[in-house]
Amino acid sequence: MTSGMLIREARLLAGISQGDLGDRVGRDRAQIARWERDAVQPSFETLRELLRACGYDLTLQLARHEPDEHANEQIRKRLRRTPQERTRSMLRTLDR
Repeated sequence: MTSGMLIREARLLAGISQGDLGDRVGRDRAQIARWERDAVQPSFETLRELLRACGYDLTLQLARHEPDEHANEQIRKRLRRTPQERTRSMLRTLDR
């Protein structure tokens, strides 16, 4: 899965438009579209910011810049959650 695909999936699952995501992170809609098309690659920090704006927390260990399949699976599981499941998960985290 490319970073563009990840951004688009997270945005769609969050139920927001490219413009809404851009507003949340202080970027214009055109920049969001470029990232989603993989025309431009966002930095890791920007990717993290975009996913957080969609309700996801990206925590990856980039040891030796090798893919971490466990982390990728965690992201895939989180992206499969419904908005209600994400909300319940965030509330459980806050209660701790």
